[in-house]
Amino acid sequence: MTQPKNGTEPAHEPRSKLSPYDTGDRCEPKSWIPYGTTVTKAIPAEDFGKVDFDDDEGRIVCVVHVERRADGGHVVHVDPQCSDDEISVVLHLRSEDVRLDGAGVDESGGIDKLTNAL
Repeated sequence: MTQPKNGTEPAHEPRSKLSPYDTGDRCEPKSWIPYGTTVTKAIPAEDFGKVDFDDDEGRIVCVVHVERRADGGHVVHVDPQCSDDEISVVLHLRSEDVRLDGAGVDESGGIDKLTNAL
């Protein structure tokens, strides 16, 4: 017998065939550029790897992409397309989670406060 995922739903009852995208629990990713596309003037390199995340109403919530730093590390870019009070960022690190809720932005454009996730 299959165990329920969340422990509250009886295992013998049929599960919904709707995905988390259909129910609005997750934003749907939509890549800007299909894999295998060549860089051209019309399709610049800076558009590669960018992904729109759309809500269940088809609105873009944010655009995300990851770049490699010169030192070999990575930078995750999150470009919100909604109001500040509609989005939170949680960074899952190996040591602890860091939440950027309500973080202010300093003069250089950097985050001036990080708070631990609940």
